[in-house]
Amino acid sequence: MKEEKISSLQLLFLLVTLGIATADVFLPAYVAQQAGRDSWISVIIGTISSIIIVNIFVTLGLRYPDKTLVEYSCDILGKPLGKLVGFIFIYYSFLVTIFITRSMGEIFVISFNPDTPIIVFIVLVILLAAYALGKGIEVISRINEILLPIGIIVLVGVSLLNIGELNFNYFLPVMYDGIIPSLRGGILIQAWLIETVIILQLIPFIKKKNKIRSIITASIVILGMGLMIGVLTIALFGSAAKNFMLPALEFVRYASFGAYFRGVDITIMGVWAGGIFIKISLFFYVFITGLAQLLNIKSYKGLIVPGGLLVITSSMVCSRNIIEAIYFLNFIFPLYSFSIAFILPSLLLLVSIFRSKS
Repeated sequence: MKEEKISSLQLLFLLVTLGIATADVFLPAYVAQQAGRDSWISVIIGTISSIIIVNIFVTLGLRYPDKTLVEYSCDILGKPLGKLVGFIFIYYSFLVTIFITRSMGEIFVISFNPDTPIIVFIVLVILLAAYALGKGIEVISRINEILLPIGIIVLVGVSLLNIGELNFNYFLPVMYDGIIPSLRGGILIQAWLIETVIILQLIPFIKKKNKIRSIITASIVILGMGLMIGVLTIALFGSAAKNFMLPALEFVRYASFGAYFRGVDITIMGVWAGGIFIKISLFFYVFITGLAQLLNIKSYKGLIVPGGLLVITSSMVCSRNIIEAIYFLNFIFPLYSFSIAFILPSLLLLVSIFRSKS
């Protein structure tokens, strides 16, 4: 498995897709509900705090450049505790996989095809992700090299189409309600940006490990810039942005080429579907390969089918509707993400340093 290798550019593209595929769709509404007109300040706070956190867990990963977190957690803590830490990390990847899969299905059903059962979309995306997983991380990275530039061009293009309609007075007055709403919004943003913690399972596959720190820092900065584009929904809709379930989709629907060509949302959702497919495939890959290492199975490919069935089943029962899924992503996921990306790696790093000195 570790014979597979990805380049620094492929790593950068994967990390950017990881964040932007879902953050620009879900986050604008969440952050607007917390920070309102000061959402742009939340983006800055979330980006800076995320850079600090990612550098902590990258420091841990680079101490064991040829091993994954599931493997070196046993070296640091011993087998019983190390296996437990590995399981917690794998479960995090599993949770993200099922909730993002469920949310994707809900969006397609609600916004585009309400007559189609949600199970159809969920099964389809997991089948595609399972096929990509069977081909390996290199193939997933190469597909993403094609999809991400198209997605960025489309994202910038839609923003330019709406630029004449933006009213930046909606961002005034600055911090009228103090700094607390901006901090709450920043915590939400940070929870999504530090999903990049899954790099701890990918470090052994990266060719130039000396560039990992700069690559992941650059990816957080790029994601922060992408989220600033998401904040433009407030400049377009004002305080009404927080009332939309998916303000990014409304932002796209508002775009038009002149008076006779509107409704570019279908094209945009096609691009978004490509990004969400990469994200699901990546988290699914981390879940399956991590599980194989936890169970001491040489080849992870035998776990793809049962793992895929588990993801499909769990995606169907994890929430009853989009409201419950959004509640989890808005209120529960930030705490869990912070625990996995900051507290867990920090403890492992401290124990590793203490053991190496003693």
